[in-house]
Amino acid sequence: MKHTGILKRASVKRAASLMRAVDAAVDTTLGSEEVAARVRRYVADHDAPADDAVAFGRLCLVVFAQGMQWAIVESKRAALESAFCGFDPAAVAAFDDAKIRQMLAQPIIRNETKLRVCVDNARRWRELAAGDGTYLARLARYAVGDQPELGWPGLAQILCADFSRMGAIATRQTLKRWGFFTAFAHPGARRVLERLNVIDAAKEPEAAQLAIGAIAQQLGRDPYAVEAVLALFAALGPCRVKPQCDECALSDRCPSAAAAQAS
Repeated sequence: MKHTGILKRASVKRAASLMRAVDAAVDTTLGSEEVAARVRRYVADHDAPADDAVAFGRLCLVVFAQGMQWAIVESKRAALESAFCGFDPAAVAAFDDAKIRQMLAQPIIRNETKLRVCVDNARRWRELAAGDGTYLARLARYAVGDQPELGWPGLAQILCADFSRMGAIATRQTLKRWGFFTAFAHPGARRVLERLNVIDAAKEPEAAQLAIGAIAQQLGRDPYAVEAVLALFAALGPCRVKPQCDECALSDRCPSAAAAQAS
């Protein structure tokens, strides 16, 4: 990611220093090996998909995650992949009512509406991919003229129009899991950046991603890896939705903690 001026140079250095403190705090909580394993999984789940089956699988997972926690979807991921024939769009497009009834007896997320949405989307996928060979090729063609610094608004509109059950959030989550980093900000990671005064809470969601990109560039790391650690810090440490600033290793450097202590 190119530095886009979302942070001034001094602010980037300060944010990078804070990031090192976040790294240390997360390592202390989980252990460095566990942190590394979780970060690898996060990066792998958001890297650019190798083919249409991987991309379609991630779209299906976003559909299933609507209205429930991602942890539940992840726990059923292997079973869903098996039930959906490895998420091959051509195979899923051929599913009929009998196949769907059979799937409702399997140890997956047994939501008939979501199952049918995925089958319908597989059929749309095949139709839309026909002109370009693959759906990813179609997406790449439109991405050329889009605006990543604004969160890929053009691709978001296309994805929303192309598939069923793709609202604004689900669309951007899917793009994010296809490697379009600025499409969606992890809520926990953004919360940490706001409380540390790295970004303003009034900024658009892509501001968090651009800030993470600037921090990653400063540290020579993958932006997804930086975001993963920030998300872990938000979920496992004292920087939850309801903060516990008196227990935080960064409280002496955090504006939010200082404001809480003053009040």
